[in-house]
Amino acid sequence: MKRKISKWFAAGVLLAGLSGAVNAQDFDPDRATFDPESKFVITPYGAIIGDPAQVTDLSTERTGFTYCSAVPDKDRGLLLMASIVIPAQGGAEGSGHAMMMNVDQARSFIAHLRKAPEWAEVAAKNKVGLFSKPIGDVTGAEGDAEHLALKFVSDAQSKGSVRIEHMLGGVARAFSLGINPALKFAMQAEYVLEKALAETPDAAPAEDAEKSKLFK
Repeated sequence: MKRKISKWFAAGVLLAGLSGAVNAQDFDPDRATFDPESKFVITPYGAIIGDPAQVTDLSTERTGFTYCSAVPDKDRGLLLMASIVIPAQGGAEGSGHAMMMNVDQARSFIAHLRKAPEWAEVAAKNKVGLFSKPIGDVTGAEGDAEHLALKFVSDAQSKGSVRIEHMLGGVARAFSLGINPALKFAMQAEYVLEKALAETPDAAPAEDAEKSKLFK
């Protein structure tokens, strides 16, 4: 599964040499709004599909970008795959990371990200340096539970930020993003989730035994 995800990131999310993208100087890493009509943007690290929020991979200090997609699963229902794309930079190859959530978990994830400005202000006023909001045990790539949490940070300068922590295969991954990028990530995830839900056919009704007799 990891091999498939890596190839998908390399081939599908990182783009190059395309026309009509937002100019590199127009990509604002601190913008709070999401444009669902954007096909891709050009960043200092190349073109990225969609209109991503910028994050930092805390294990490497490399810059990453968000990407969301919806994945139907016959056993677990619709899943949101919230991904982090790490372009090649600093001599290191590009990579990616994905967090998979069911609909309820995805909505909780989105709601917590949206609370970032309010909670950062509360943390600063009350001198709370760090507090955590668990999303819980989310769906793993092979169906196993993986723990996901959002942590809200207030530093000495009272500037809030959000940390995403995901335990995957026994290894913790952590990503940091500012308040505005957190809001943008929430909008991106919500747009993809709600669009997929609107396009998902309703489940077939349970069989009616009496009516079934008419169709033998």
